[in-house]
Amino acid sequence: MDEAQSIWFCNFCQSSENVKWKCVSCQLLLCNTCKSNVHSKFKLADTHIIIDVKDVGTNIEDSSTEIEYGKCTLHRIKETCLYCRDCNSLVCLKCVSETHQQHLLIDTDQIYREKENQVSNLIELCKQKITSITNINKICQKTYEESKEKIIKRKEDLTSLLDDHSKHMLYQLDEKSKNTDFECKLEDLSKTLDLLQKCQLSKRADFLIETLNTIQDIDLHQDLAERFPRFVMGRPLRCKIIETFGSIQEENVVDSNKEIELLLESSHSTPLKMVKRIEEISDEKWYVFDEQSLYCLEVKKEEKVHIKKIADIKAFDISLLKSNELLIAMEKEGKIMILKHSLKIKLFHSCSGLLPRGIHISKDDKVIVGVREEGEFGLSVGEDCKRQIKILDINGLEENAFEYDKDGKRIVSMPTKIKTNADEDMFIIDRISKLEGRIVFLTKYGNVSWVYKGEQSAKYLFQPWDLVVTSRDNAIISDVANQAFHILNSNGQLLKKHSSIDIGFSFPFSLSIYRGNKLLVGSHILNMDDIKDTCKHKSTNIFRITIKGI
Repeated sequence: MDEAQSIWFCNFCQSSENVKWKCVSCQLLLCNTCKSNVHSKFKLADTHIIIDVKDVGTNIEDSSTEIEYGKCTLHRIKETCLYCRDCNSLVCLKCVSETHQQHLLIDTDQIYREKENQVSNLIELCKQKITSITNINKICQKTYEESKEKIIKRKEDLTSLLDDHSKHMLYQLDEKSKNTDFECKLEDLSKTLDLLQKCQLSKRADFLIETLNTIQDIDLHQDLAERFPRFVMGRPLRCKIIETFGSIQEENVVDSNKEIELLLESSHSTPLKMVKRIEEISDEKWYVFDEQSLYCLEVKKEEKVHIKKIADIKAFDISLLKSNELLIAMEKEGKIMILKHSLKIKLFHSCSGLLPRGIHISKDDKVIVGVREEGEFGLSVGEDCKRQIKILDINGLEENAFEYDKDGKRIVSMPTKIKTNADEDMFIIDRISKLEGRIVFLTKYGNVSWVYKGEQSAKYLFQPWDLVVTSRDNAIISDVANQAFHILNSNGQLLKKHSSIDIGFSFPFSLSIYRGNKLLVGSHILNMDDIKDTCKHKSTNIFRITIKGI
């Protein structure tokens, strides 16, 4: 007996000695004497549950506690003894005889256990919800602080930019104003006027001829067409600045501790040899291409796939403009073409001796394209090689190019796929050999933040083919050789590696994200003898995946 039990008293004799028992049915503490001589004389005492005081507060007491079912609500002196499933209520025997004879009646202990399980499940659910909401609240607070910091930083950047630009314009105004010297011209003209007036008053022909010869190079009849700098107001600032500054967008917040899941929703067989790339046009409609042609793929309501050929064209990558016109990085030519609404293909940008590889349209309408020199792809990169990330404007004019990092090392070897996050930083699939690749994270200012090379424990080399970025700025990357998806956040942390075999298909290849939490995956059958036997499908398929927790 512990210290707390030593001050207990028997509820009958009030003695603190030999308190050994507790009647769970009566909720009374008993000494040995009162248990034998007093409590035993209670009506139905032999049905009462008595436990050792050592077990008070333990599971033994809880399991021994009698269940109370209460009095009947209609016949108040009657005890309820059954549960009516049809009426969802406890009933007494009189209720049964009067009203519930044809109803489904259940033993009260059985319904108690059933309802107790429901309550236990709800308690567990409430605890999970509390934990989840706590985690989400932390995420929201962190997002708030990060967003606040970004807004302040954006304001400072734009203020500094405007301040520098205004200083530059004031300098230009000052310099150009100095070039227009009106005082010197006025002084020269005043001297000429004085000479002409003296000449006129002299009445001397020789002086007149000499004066006219002196000033003959001055053309007083020429119009004064002086150029002077004037500030011309640009386009209205409000809309442009707000658009450039950024905006507040609401997004779904998911508990980061919840399990990341990729669930197979449906699969669709296609007649294509491969699905090299997928680009969403609109709901249930995508551009896809194989090694030879560009197609429009549409999934009808009855889940049937319809494929229509658009053009015979050898493309390396594609990306869709906001206008729904398609940019095409050519496979063998140093050109980026544009597929117009009329389905005519025209030149968008000439890469001048370079081959375009991965291409992407950012949210601010910048065309980001990876390029390399023309010719066969070499694994070793010489000084005369060009491996760059180019930034073009919406008209195809080059604005910037990134080739070397701050340490003078090449940023990429062959950039085959590019996607941006909300901050316009870049996830880049960089192919470093015929069988190996990596993910390079490049900021919009051209700085390499981190590089991901796959898991060292993997059976095969990391062979990324395509990637998409979710609304939470996490990247999903298809790893063909290991038949897996690698899920990374913007800090380069591997959140999860998910086997496509476990999802229900093989060789994930091309990717397209749509409706926020849906993933379209195009497959490809590889000629790799040691893994092709694991393939779950013998044709090129399109798979629809539901993604959770990313």
